[in-house]
Amino acid sequence: MDKIIGLMSKDDWIYTGLLLFSFVASCYVRKIGNNILPSGALGFAMALFIIGPKIAYSLGICTIAVLIQLFADKKKTPLYVFLTTFTYLMFVRFAHYLLPVNEVASHTNVIQLIITLRIIGITFEENDAWVHKNDESPTKRYLTQIPTILEKFAYFYHFCGLFTGPYYTFQMLIDSQNPVLQAWDPTLEVKSRFQRLLWSVPIFVITNHYFPLDTLRSDAIWEVSFFTRLVYAALIFVVFKTRVYSAWAIAESICVILGIGIYPAASNPKIIVGPTDLKEFENLQNKEYIEMNSDAIVNLDIPKVEFSDGFRDGMKAWNRSVQTWLALYVHSRVKFMRVETTMLVSAIWHGTYAGYFMSFGVVAMCAILEDVIFKLVPVEPATGLRPQWFRTLYTHTIRCRGFEMLATGFLLKNASDVHHFWSSIYYWLPLLCIPFYIYSVKTATPKPKRSQKSE
Repeated sequence: MDKIIGLMSKDDWIYTGLLLFSFVASCYVRKIGNNILPSGALGFAMALFIIGPKIAYSLGICTIAVLIQLFADKKKTPLYVFLTTFTYLMFVRFAHYLLPVNEVASHTNVIQLIITLRIIGITFEENDAWVHKNDESPTKRYLTQIPTILEKFAYFYHFCGLFTGPYYTFQMLIDSQNPVLQAWDPTLEVKSRFQRLLWSVPIFVITNHYFPLDTLRSDAIWEVSFFTRLVYAALIFVVFKTRVYSAWAIAESICVILGIGIYPAASNPKIIVGPTDLKEFENLQNKEYIEMNSDAIVNLDIPKVEFSDGFRDGMKAWNRSVQTWLALYVHSRVKFMRVETTMLVSAIWHGTYAGYFMSFGVVAMCAILEDVIFKLVPVEPATGLRPQWFRTLYTHTIRCRGFEMLATGFLLKNASDVHHFWSSIYYWLPLLCIPFYIYSVKTATPKPKRSQKSE
């Protein structure tokens, strides 16, 4: 028994228990007509059971955010909530240095992260609906129902995704209450995800047991060849990926059972955005026994994670809900250094460990490096692809080995541990990126200034 328990960490076993309990609960909650408030109450109870009084951390920012939404200038509300929520997140993470409290870590930190996304997301949803309330023929779908205070708290603590993600909007939660979805059978969608577990779980358990992360922290890593270090980094990345593949297979299944992210296939739903063909959606949303899909909640595109040609495609395929959150509420709203700012926000959201900032900082440079290289090797008109020799060489050197190195920075976290391993592989990726980044900055074409309007 001890050997079986030892195959995974305590946190992994707790997350497994939470996911399985949530999966069973979703099968019963699905039968309730309007289940937003019961789901929020269940999520709050689960959080209280797992983290106890530390739930006060998340309750604090939920209350502050709702007060800002109620009383602040509507035009400035998203900015106020965004800055306040991230400032609060930083305070919570450093509170143990200033106050006689324990460090916010593990499950408490994950809940804080998910609620941060939901608070900022619903604020932008409300604000966008208010800004565009007089649009006669909108090309984009906005919030169709302004939530009450109780519904907001229920959304913040909704048990689906509270401990693992994926992120989903309040509008998606409203859409999941459509009575038509009661007649829809989620079996095939859930089955396809559970089939993933047949290979992801065994690979995770085996690689996690035989290739522990602590090896990268030890001096033993210096006793093996450079090639062996790269192979070990690749295996550590396998552990990380299969752990996430397994967790999100169950998490997505819970969403599917509850109807979150389920839309008519003909409406061309996109991750987080939902239906993009609004006319088709209006025609089909109340019809039973039509083809539905879960594209709006698919958090991973595993083939692209594993086999895409570049960094950008690989990153877009990973944790797609958070990627879209960053695109909608950060990248599309800032005016300068969009990639760098987005990566900075992503690093701050993930945590304050130096390893996060080191990895996400290099990611921004990798995107620039890729842009420069792809310009030098253009797409072949006949195939619409770059030459096969280039794709093979680039994918299996810079792209794959780069992601593996970045993953070690993300997992090792502490600056000393990251430096210990990255120095053993000679910081090859950032050193490769820096000249390309400098070249890109120096050769960037400045945007033309807007002409001032005559009085």
